[in-house]
Amino acid sequence: MKIKIKVDMNDGTPAFELTTNLFVVCEWERIEDRKVADNKGIGYSDLCCWAYLILKMRGDTMPVDWRKWVKANPMMEISGVDETVGNPTGLALTEGS
Repeated sequence: MKIKIKVDMNDGTPAFELTTNLFVVCEWERIEDRKVADNKGIGYSDLCCWAYLILKMRGDTMPVDWRKWVKANPMMEISGVDETVGNPTGLALTEGS
């Protein structure tokens, strides 16, 4: 499962994008005692946890846990990036249209 996350720290630095990987999702499941398959949906806390883990993996200096990171950066904005292709067939006719 790969999800792209946009992070804007709102501190004057440019916003950036991160992409989850298998390790990040497995760590999230372990830390939060959640499963991707539990169908509870994905919320801000999940996106924050994933972003925190990715930043920590790449070597950024991070607090002990993701909640402390969010508490220290309450003005940051975080969101999932929609990569849905609007019309993957372009203007080609399909059967029945």
